[in-house]
Amino acid sequence: MLFTSCRREIMNVKSSIRRTQSDINVFTKTFRDVQGLVGIKEKNEEYAKDDPTIFAPLKQKTLINNYAYLYDFINGGNKTVTRSNVYYDTITNSYYLQDKIFTKIKDDKEVFGWHPYWMGNSWKNYPFELLSTVSFFSYKVDPNTGSYTNPDELKMWRNTSMIDSAKVKNTRVLLTVSCHGAKNNDLFLSDRNKWEVLSDSVSQLIKLRKAHGVDLNFENLPYFKRNEFNSFVKNLRQSLEKKLDSVYISVTLPALNSRQIYDVLEIQKHSDLLVIMGYDYNNSIEYQTQGAVAPLVSSEGNKISLKSTVDYYINKGIDRSKTVLALPYYGSMWEGNLNDNGIVESRIERKVTYSEVMNLMNNEQVFNENSMPIFDEISMTNYLNFIYEDGSTKEIWFDDAYTLGKKYDYAVSNDLKGIGIWALGYDSGYDELWNTIEDRFSTDRVNIVNPITEANGYPLKITQYILKNKRVFIVSALFFCFAAVIAIIILISDWKIRETFLRDRLIRLILVSIVLIFIYPISFLITNYSYSLLNNIGLPPTNIDLFHLFLTFIIGIIFYMIFSKITFSKIKRP
Repeated sequence: MLFTSCRREIMNVKSSIRRTQSDINVFTKTFRDVQGLVGIKEKNEEYAKDDPTIFAPLKQKTLINNYAYLYDFINGGNKTVTRSNVYYDTITNSYYLQDKIFTKIKDDKEVFGWHPYWMGNSWKNYPFELLSTVSFFSYKVDPNTGSYTNPDELKMWRNTSMIDSAKVKNTRVLLTVSCHGAKNNDLFLSDRNKWEVLSDSVSQLIKLRKAHGVDLNFENLPYFKRNEFNSFVKNLRQSLEKKLDSVYISVTLPALNSRQIYDVLEIQKHSDLLVIMGYDYNNSIEYQTQGAVAPLVSSEGNKISLKSTVDYYINKGIDRSKTVLALPYYGSMWEGNLNDNGIVESRIERKVTYSEVMNLMNNEQVFNENSMPIFDEISMTNYLNFIYEDGSTKEIWFDDAYTLGKKYDYAVSNDLKGIGIWALGYDSGYDELWNTIEDRFSTDRVNIVNPITEANGYPLKITQYILKNKRVFIVSALFFCFAAVIAIIILISDWKIRETFLRDRLIRLILVSIVLIFIYPISFLITNYSYSLLNNIGLPPTNIDLFHLFLTFIIGIIFYMIFSKITFSKIKRP
């Protein structure tokens, strides 16, 4: 009976589909007549081919408005399309969903972030929906073998739930492969056998966590290893593509030191993303000048800044559509002391994270109205000054949501794909930097072609499944009917069963009702054929359901009358 009920529902669905198709045919014919009268038939037919839902929006929107509450009720809390989040854009003639649950980075933008292993479980506070890519930092290359030198950190990679959490939000996951220092890079790049060791090791780690690829962080390349690095990037891609289903490779580029060694025209042929490290300008070994970690424009004589770096790479022909500008979530603290000549000499004391600076500013015992941050309009950075009684000073340069926002705007204005973050977790406890990213790079709007057929509800899913496998269901039903008929014939061949059936009209009526259930598919096929025949001659029935029921009733009456006339010769009981 359950199977029969399901079968009945399938037939109802098919009937509804045919009615809809009939309505569409009538509508299309009428519309074409109107098109012919106004002379726009050919143009609109071509337009309709590009957009098959061109005539549907108004009906569908009405349907959603009237019946979406049923969808909400049936699907409970697990719902994608509801009456409150689906909209119709009359300008673009398309539907879209809009809700916070759909927040993600725009498809044409990129937000890249490094998660350093020393940040531990800080990833639990990352809004992964605001990250296109997260890279675990890092696999430290052993320049003598090509393997790694930090097994404890890679044990974290093998076990961390960060990767699973990121993939749930459709965030790409990479493993950073780092090799720092001219000597280490020289040693590693000189031997291709080490490249293969690294490829084998990295591919196993990526495959283990079903990650997406690697981020290459090779800093301080020797100039004479320029060609070897190009070959290494190409070789690594080819090797990983053989060992993995697919691979994504990003390459980090320096803001200052040795940037001329990186052949961007060659590297970008074999990489998916280029990440410019836009930080450490005034506190690198080469430049020990008091000032911003990432100045937008330099206020010093050395002219080093984000602008000079971006201009350099653009002039070198970098592919902007696959390039992001990484910016710091940290600042620098400088200390100053009076020398014998009464001049304050400054040197960098240490780097300070964004959360450290914010904690300091929120500490009433340290911070007051006399120590408000000063905004430097040229470098687009903030700094704090602390002067002590002994003449010594401390100065902190840092970015906040406003200054980072301006630097994000600068990256976008130069047609770069997006921005990067060094490093995730450095803003722990504060959300304003994420709000800035959300404002500039995210969307909570999802385009949807057809809100009815793309709905994610269980009732529609099961209906689609049944329709997709309708031949299987029909054949199964026919076999079931055939088996039932054979069983009845075998039963009535026994005189005891026949006598029971023919004893009174009630039992006979029950028997007829059961048989009618199996006759129903036959009447459905007859109805189907009749509908097709009438439709072909231009006379579709006004109500196919009524016609179907009427036919079933007639067949039932005929069967009952025939069954009532059947008599069996009595068998003398022993």
